[in-house]
Amino acid sequence: MRTRQFLIIDDNRADADHLINMLNRLFFFRSVGVASTLDEATHMLKTEAIDLVFLDIRLMDQSGLAFLKVDMRLPPVIITSAYPEYAVESYRIGKASDYLLKPFTDERLQIALSRTIKINAPHTVVSESPSVFLKTGRKVQRFNYESIDYIEAFGIYTKLYVDNQYTLTNERLSSIKKLLPEHAFIQVHKSYIININKITTYDRNTFWIGKSKIPIGPSYRPYLENLLPLFGRDD
Repeated sequence: MRTRQFLIIDDNRADADHLINMLNRLFFFRSVGVASTLDEATHMLKTEAIDLVFLDIRLMDQSGLAFLKVDMRLPPVIITSAYPEYAVESYRIGKASDYLLKPFTDERLQIALSRTIKINAPHTVVSESPSVFLKTGRKVQRFNYESIDYIEAFGIYTKLYVDNQYTLTNERLSSIKKLLPEHAFIQVHKSYIININKITTYDRNTFWIGKSKIPIGPSYRPYLENLLPLFGRDD
């Protein structure tokens, strides 16, 4: 995966530095600088190779929304703001892929990055990678989608299983679900997400992946019956 270059448009240097530190922990993102005005940002976009923009809405004597209306091709834009009232207008303009309300967590930032990659898939190299990066302890580890057997909730963490061995990740199951390709992974229980391609057998109550037994939650059966013919049969 090549490094993605990002530009931050924010007149609050402390907020900008904090975001840079958050992105540095993801390894594959590099800052090209911080612009405190729209004119400065426009100049940098014309002179630098920028893959992603983080845009604050309220700048000194300027509105970040004006940047979304400029007559030039923009890279993907993620809005960062302490003011929720601008979210509707930013989405109406149609150039923002997500709206992060300050202060936001590492988990929320990663969701925004994943969403941005999916929305802009034809234009980004990152989306072509068949893998996901997850925090494991103090490190960030890469997992290939095709190697994942299933994922199990473990309190505020998750156990990610590959070849009958698990790695404990720092992410909640609900957060990881948003990062997985929907065509390959399904949630079958409040505590389990499975890789469809790894299913070896199943019945109305259980999936097996190799020797691992995965229970099916009753509330998930109506959804699963549309995917797996067995669930539509009467006992």
